Amino acid sequence: MADENAANENTPVAADEKAPVIVSYQHLSEKVSKALADNPEGLIKATQEPAPVGFEADEPPATDQEAAQFMDDLAKALDYLEKQEKVPGVLTSPDDRFTSLLQSHFARKSLEERKVEPVESGGFEAKFDERDIVGWAKSLFTWIQRLDPYPWQTASPTPDPLPNKVRAAVLGDWGTGLYGAPKCAESIQKEEYGLLLHLGDVYYSGTKDEVNDRFLKLWPKNPGAVSRACNSNHEMYTGGRSYFKETLKKFEQKASYFAHQNDHWLLVGLDSGYEEGKLAGDQVAWLQGLLAGAGDRRVVLFSHHQPFSWKETPGAQLNKQLGELLKGKKLFGWYWGHEHRCMIYDQHPAWGLHGRCVGHSGYPYFADKTDAGTLGAKGAQDAVWRRVETKNTVPGGSILEGPNIYLTGEEKKYGPNGYMTLEFDDDHLNEVVHTPDGERIFERQLV
Repeated sequence: MADENAANENTPVAADEKAPVIVSYQHLSEKVSKALADNPEGLIKATQEPAPVGFEADEPPATDQEAAQFMDDLAKALDYLEKQEKVPGVLTSPDDRFTSLLQSHFARKSLEERKVEPVESGGFEAKFDERDIVGWAKSLFTWIQRLDPYPWQTASPTPDPLPNKVRAAVLGDWGTGLYGAPKCAESIQKEEYGLLLHLGDVYYSGTKDEVNDRFLKLWPKNPGAVSRACNSNHEMYTGGRSYFKETLKKFEQKASYFAHQNDHWLLVGLDSGYEEGKLAGDQVAWLQGLLAGAGDRRVVLFSHHQPFSWKETPGAQLNKQLGELLKGKKLFGWYWGHEHRCMIYDQHPAWGLHGRCVGHSGYPYFADKTDAGTLGAKGAQDAVWRRVETKNTVPGGSILEGPNIYLTGEEKKYGPNGYMTLEFDDDHLNEVVHTPDGERIFERQLV
């Protein structure tokens, strides 16, 4: 199968010009409307033309049904973006495959053709015209048709060793290359860590360029530290090819799920992205095998998707697959991303585990508007914790609020970025939540 970026590698781009490009609803909608007004059938005809440069000559054009589906997907993409985009020029990436692929493709083509403009809040915004949309439609359609899932890779049944005293940095939804993301990496690099964990999502769809420029290039470079990355829905929108071929190769990570163990702890990373919100492959049996040999070690899980949520949809499939372990209170803790916020949950009353959402490391999420609970005192960067109680069987806890000082001109409209540190000291675990510049805004010794 051809590389996922074949349509996007025709024009070389200087390394210092590979800045994150934002494809916004406002501009995209305006130009799509103009393209349809000027030539109502232009987009449909574009998908049914011969394959563009960079693809094999036998690449089939769209059928009438496929062309109609393309137009339907485009309409849905605009609807998704309209609902999510709060401020033009700030990155928005809905959890939708076609929308994310469209944004990746248009961002890349805009950068190649120098049709970008800097925005005050960070990065560049794509500034294509209606002719570009028609011209890029065929290569977008052809590229999407080729994106099959990368072959499943099997993890070792034996956990990798982990020192009894080690600090782990946890980042979730960090792969934007913008806002607080680079600062988080800089701060982590200044400290001593033995384990660096990413809970998934490189935007828009985990293409080779995005993985390299928005993720690997900026990833903390701590001497001697082991890096691990969970798979996620955005990486899998392109079939996960660059996640498996670039990220895992760079991290010397055998598979998209992994385990590390010392005398007191078993840390397990799960892949909930290969089949969105589920544990694909042999993961359930593999995890059960690990626990069978774990002895009295405490078990901590890491994944992209959530088992439960105070604000979003709970992880019904994950919970069903791991029901035996949850009911038996076999899990001490679970850290996840996917929902863009930071929340420290109370211990789950039925399952006994400590849940943590760490999905705020780089994505520009719009500030929650809720009057529930009570606010605490302001900390560094005016961060504040909102204490909320149990809701619909989901445990209460503390939600991080405050401005995002890295979105210039829009600070108060977006929630703060940041990361977590887990400090393992024999059988003790201390948790710390940091602002991107490393300030501690929460600390608790769990055990």
